Amino acid sequence: YKDENSDDKLKAEIKEAYEKVASTAHMQGNIRLANKVMSRLGYTNHQIQVAGVDAYNYQGVGCPHTHAKIQPGENVLDIGSGLGVDSFIAAATTGETGFVTGIDISKGEVLHANTRAEARECKNAKFIQADMESMPFKDESFDVIVSNGAFCLAPDKEKAFKEIYRVLKPGGRFSVCCTTLLTSLEEQVNWPICMRVFMPLVNAEPMLKSIGFQNILVDDSDSKMDLEISVDEDVGVSSENISGGRKGVHVGSEEFRHLENYDMNKLCARVVLVGVKPSV
Repeated sequence: YKDENSDDKLKAEIKEAYEKVASTAHMQGNIRLANKVMSRLGYTNHQIQVAGVDAYNYQGVGCPHTHAKIQPGENVLDIGSGLGVDSFIAAATTGETGFVTGIDISKGEVLHANTRAEARECKNAKFIQADMESMPFKDESFDVIVSNGAFCLAPDKEKAFKEIYRVLKPGGRFSVCCTTLLTSLEEQVNWPICMRVFMPLVNAEPMLKSIGFQNILVDDSDSKMDLEISVDEDVGVSSENISGGRKGVHVGSEEFRHLENYDMNKLCARVVLVGVKPSV
């Protein structure tokens, strides 16, 4: 039995957290640090250049584009598109003959992304507010689906991946970057909401197989939680120092200072989940 009210409560909490992020997205961030983070996670120099000034609003946990292999003219869906960074990269890749639709649970982030798309004169991308567990699209609508961090936050991972299966065209593919659990979390500890809904890594491949996906890959080649990014001396470690008052979800928060005592590499792993919907 699954408590739908509990899921709705989680979604409301997630939405509230990211509305706060959206409220300061217009403020300039540390572009040098953002570029270093994206480079460390596998983005090419060209992709980082495409992101441009929007890079400091990057919220991902990996690079979905490597496995997505977006082609010119393809119809792309970005689930949990946030402030638009990966969608803008996808839009540049699929080109004028293709299109990118981004969905996010946060109304504020959707508004910011659409505003930025207009400012960038990006005519082949749009953003709408929607729930990844119940997407407002017809069956078999997209050639490729990317997601970067959003599936960490889906209360019902299976339901969300079934939606991916439904809206993908036959032969369509997905590339989903997410953080997973390597072990159970201690119940008495106050964990951030994202960690409370992480999926156990061992469940990923069996779940994707049961839904019907083929050519499944769980890429854990860059799974460490600490990125070991060298930063300049004038760059601080807290979100306030880095971003000049810009809101983060929990980075640098006093509420979760106790987590510094935990080795996150033993608790969690960043992975890219890849799969294909059968052609027939």
